[in-house]
Amino acid sequence: MDMDETYETRMLADMGYEIIHTAHIGGREILVAENMGAPDDQRYMKAEYVSYGLIGEYDRIIYTTSYLSVMEEYAACINYQIASVRDEIGRADYQRELFTAAQCYPNDYGQDITGEVVAVKPSSLRPEYRRGDAQLVFVTHGNGAKANPKGGSVFCYHLSDGAEARFERHHILGVVMDLPQWAEDRMGRYRAIRELEAPVRTAPENVAGYTITERVKVGNMLFVLGENYNAPSPYVTWQKREGQPGYELGHFLTDRNRAANDLRRRADDERQNLAQGKDRSRLHGYSHAR
Repeated sequence: MDMDETYETRMLADMGYEIIHTAHIGGREILVAENMGAPDDQRYMKAEYVSYGLIGEYDRIIYTTSYLSVMEEYAACINYQIASVRDEIGRADYQRELFTAAQCYPNDYGQDITGEVVAVKPSSLRPEYRRGDAQLVFVTHGNGAKANPKGGSVFCYHLSDGAEARFERHHILGVVMDLPQWAEDRMGRYRAIRELEAPVRTAPENVAGYTITERVKVGNMLFVLGENYNAPSPYVTWQKREGQPGYELGHFLTDRNRAANDLRRRADDERQNLAQGKDRSRLHGYSHAR
């Protein structure tokens, strides 16, 4: 069935354009919108929407006076995105067969699933990603990952490509009983990389009125999350280098999940910087050897 037949009226915020066609493929939503009150050369718009967790943005925007012209752009972008996703899947083509409930321990809400490899329900994945390799994720944190959770958010990494993801606890099929060999290999690489990152547990620390509740150490950098419920922005993440007296580069936020994501993103960026530095060193070593 054409997805446009069931699509509800949706407006582009603060732009006066009503979306009339849309296709969501991979990480991009491609859309066509119209504004009959706009100047003739801006009556139709083609745009693409990308979500970055809790925020998103429109980009690759094109305006035109012709409906046929905007539909040509729309079709071309869909075909390009299809090819991109096909190439992405081809690079991580580990397993097409879906995991079933029979291959998982039940999704027991009384159990903490942090640190476990779980299978996501196929119905919770976009159609193009309904494959066995896209189902498997390594759970890192989240209120929904805890035993008897009071929230639903489960933060994790896809084993197939290492991409960060967020699901709800009810999206989880269960903890996988026996990992296939490709998943075991991916977990080995994942653990090797994560050895650079180690949690630091110390006595409660208070900085500028914020109580430090989470710490992540990567190399000689320490990243922390602080909470102060009386502040306009109750959450903050900071960083400091080993031996440095104080914290710097504060990111102040109003949402706990966004703050937790920001903490891990900062740590991940530093870990990638360290890994890239090692790669560069190896490359230089090879060139000198030759």
